[in-house]
Amino acid sequence: MSPPPARKVKFVASDPARGGLPVKRKQVQQACAACRRKKRRCVHADDAQQEDSIQEDHRGRESSPSQASFVTHYLPPSYFVHITLPTVDLLLTNVRSSTNLTPAVSAATPRTRPAAVMHEHGLTHTSHPAQPAQSAHSTHSPYANHRAFARPDSGQSDSLKQQQSSRFVGDLNPEGMFLEATASVSAGAASKKGDVGIWHTASALGALGASGSQSSQFITARPPPMMDQFLLSFVRQHCLSCLPPPEDFARLQHAYIQKMHPIFPVIPIHKLENTLDHPSGIILRQLVCLAAAADPTLTEHFRLQNRGPGLLSAQIFSQTLSSSVRAVLETSLITERALHIQALIMLSLYTQPTCVEEADLPAQLGGRAIHHVQTLGLHLERCDAPRDEELENLFCCAWALDRINAAEYGRPCLIHERDIGVDLNAYIKKRPPCFRLFLSIVQWLDQVVELYRPGPSAEVSGFAKIAYIDLPVLEAMIMEAEALKVPSSLLATIETFYHAVIILSCRLPRPGTEDAENTLPPPSANARRSLAAERIACAVPRDHLSPMPFVPYAISLALSVEYRKMRHSRLPMFRARAVSSFKRNCEMLRNYADHFWSANVVANLGERVLKEMERAATALTTRDGSPLGVSLNAGSQIPALWHSNDMLAGQTTGVTCATGVDNIIDFSLVDAVAGQDVFEHIDANFNMNVENVLEGNLDISLPLNWDEWGHFANT
Repeated sequence: MSPPPARKVKFVASDPARGGLPVKRKQVQQACAACRRKKRRCVHADDAQQEDSIQEDHRGRESSPSQASFVTHYLPPSYFVHITLPTVDLLLTNVRSSTNLTPAVSAATPRTRPAAVMHEHGLTHTSHPAQPAQSAHSTHSPYANHRAFARPDSGQSDSLKQQQSSRFVGDLNPEGMFLEATASVSAGAASKKGDVGIWHTASALGALGASGSQSSQFITARPPPMMDQFLLSFVRQHCLSCLPPPEDFARLQHAYIQKMHPIFPVIPIHKLENTLDHPSGIILRQLVCLAAAADPTLTEHFRLQNRGPGLLSAQIFSQTLSSSVRAVLETSLITERALHIQALIMLSLYTQPTCVEEADLPAQLGGRAIHHVQTLGLHLERCDAPRDEELENLFCCAWALDRINAAEYGRPCLIHERDIGVDLNAYIKKRPPCFRLFLSIVQWLDQVVELYRPGPSAEVSGFAKIAYIDLPVLEAMIMEAEALKVPSSLLATIETFYHAVIILSCRLPRPGTEDAENTLPPPSANARRSLAAERIACAVPRDHLSPMPFVPYAISLALSVEYRKMRHSRLPMFRARAVSSFKRNCEMLRNYADHFWSANVVANLGERVLKEMERAATALTTRDGSPLGVSLNAGSQIPALWHSNDMLAGQTTGVTCATGVDNIIDFSLVDAVAGQDVFEHIDANFNMNVENVLEGNLDISLPLNWDEWGHFANT
């Protein structure tokens, strides 16, 4: 007798919202009349069915006696870790001490995300009247008297709801094919075909109910629960209280709004008016203070409430703020990805390394910001989404930062033109005039970076020609950007950045190669680069520039231009001019040394070269049997050139280009060593590889090796 045929067993998923009962069978709905007439796929009936299902789920939760016990006994405590600070202890206390949850907690089922959904949808947490919850760290927290969640305005809430309802799936992801195929049968789901993928849209509850773990792209990934539990108490006690007193913050904020925000508006001004009820408001204020810490004129306001009433040095003030912001971003306090982008962009601009190992930290932070930008799909065009000026502005900031970091740190660009699906020129035209002018110069920097990519580098290596780019006149760019009414100090700051791009627009052979010393730049490019270096040297002490990070970088480029003249010029007059300008640029970098780590390193390198040149010149003129037979009296005047330059460099604040700094130099002082190369008489113990730093600063194709020169930051 043959055995009975095996019976197939089908496992049916259970629905926790219905108290563990099986999931309801999906009922096929007919298309609505409008869709039947148009003969198109209908999702309206599915939407109605979803609404009925949600209402029934709510009724089931209210009537199900086992719902509260399910949440209490089956959800681990780590499930509630990611709710913002004061609410964490409240939820854990309620879960452990009672079997009934508060109304705010009882809604936290597997169909909803406890922290992100509550915050992003504007839910406001209030303590139960019968149970005044107190956090274990409420005595140390600056939020002991504040609510955990602040309800945003209605416009922001609607925008966040719409942002949460979309997710981008690329064509290379097999999920996109299934999403497109199943869009008609997914409750409340719809897909929009794009150029390189699908924008999958669904309501938050519908998406969570369907997949159980679907998260919005506007929410950052949650940190591991163990790390989050460890960091939360520390961040609440030491990082969220890291703010200046109100009167000092007012001065720092005023300086930021007047000097930095018009050029690079990363943080919207209206968000600075938010209360301190939520960590996002504190983070934005800390970022403003971090940017203002780069201003040497604000040192008398560098105080922090958690560090006592005394003044702090610029380095400690900046490092404390930067470390606090970075620590908060590593926790679950802030889940909004757009705020992460704003914070990482500001950190990339103004975070200063503390040692050689952190020399690449600003570039790393900028790369993380661009990662979030690409996750949000800000570089892609969305036909079904309304225009969001704030996100468009944020993409422009991230794109500009990518180009600036590529030049300053010798990094490849992370946002490529071939990967941008939006109209970048249209974005730039809608920006304010000052920011628009700055972005137009960044566009030329983007073309200049092309000269240093490996392709053009292989052509330049043959030395058959030297690649360079001619930039338009700055005045024409100002007219095109409609920036005539921009304050002069802001225009002068952008002009300094413009001249820095001009210096980079002519690529020469890499220093240290055989023909580098004998290769001359094209005449027009050489004249423009020399003029740009002089304009930078004149503008810094004269025009009250904004403390933007590219200002000390521009000074270092001008220093490299003068070093190349001083190193390779054979005419004593030109070499004397280069020495004077080199010394002056070192003094200007010294003024930024307390605020920018790279400025401190380059300034110390330049001063070390000057001291060694002075020693070599003195030894050359006082040596017996000199080829020129120079007397000791004549030779004693040679070091006076550098000493006179010390006096001139110390008075740069009162010197303008009209008086002519180089005209004050007495060229007769260098006639005694005419035809002599001072660098050939430098002590053999002196590491002449220093020119790989000072001259290599002009070649942005490779990052500088700060491992050899980082110790100069502390000399």
